Amino acid sequence: MRDSTELPELCMLPSHLLVTHEDCDPRRVVRLCKYIRDEGVFKHPPVVALIPGSENYVVLDGANRTLAMQEIGMPHLVAQLVHYEEPHVVLDTWYHVVASMPLADFEHALTQVSGLRLEPSSLEEARQALVRHRAAAYIICESGVRIACNTLGAVSVDSRLLSNIVLAYRGKADIFRASNDIWEIQKPYYPAITALVIFPRLRPEDVIDAALSGQKIPTGITRHIISPRALNINIPLWVLAADWPLDRKEKWLHEWLMERMASNAIRYYSESTFTFNEY
Repeated sequence: MRDSTELPELCMLPSHLLVTHEDCDPRRVVRLCKYIRDEGVFKHPPVVALIPGSENYVVLDGANRTLAMQEIGMPHLVAQLVHYEEPHVVLDTWYHVVASMPLADFEHALTQVSGLRLEPSSLEEARQALVRHRAAAYIICESGVRIACNTLGAVSVDSRLLSNIVLAYRGKADIFRASNDIWEIQKPYYPAITALVIFPRLRPEDVIDAALSGQKIPTGITRHIISPRALNINIPLWVLAADWPLDRKEKWLHEWLMERMASNAIRYYSESTFTFNEY
């Protein structure tokens, strides 16, 4: 473990105490249920934080995996517990690449969103409008940039309006995540690109409120940067499904971790890493 940091905090939790803050992707949940059953292991633990004043945990990363485990009836799962504050967790934003949807259909769908008005803009003006809460989002197409204005005049993040924007193209287009708003960078990777949808940066309070209120944030927007991050733990499903009390499963998890340490099976990578087999 040379040059490693402190190990991620892994814990065994009742699955019903985990609450998501974002909408799920139903198709992905179905795929994950099958994949997890076929593999017989739980590979990537969701990242969770305790909700202040509650026994519940908000899922910061891994909502679809959590919902898949709940769907297949797992009473417990292993999660990575973090303190929801910098530098432990940095909350950033994913943007959407909307592809394979005719531009006319995309634009028409946006005009049907209640409370939304599109206004032409330069890219720099749109960026500033988003920072200053004068825009709910902004849209980049090959023909130019438009600000998505909230006609109700809200000055903070409106998760309901964000959800309605995403609903305008979800299920009608392919959606990919992006981390920048540069059309010329995105287009070569997505030849069928229709538009880039740029969302505001949320605050941890927005995430907690979404988990508690049930007014979820659209999937694929919140981007939690967690370091260190636990991956590929490969916990056998039979352990999670076993009719054991929680303390016995916690003891099993501790013994498993010590065995991993003793066999030199844990690796820490400090460099940026791309993974090519995510589900």
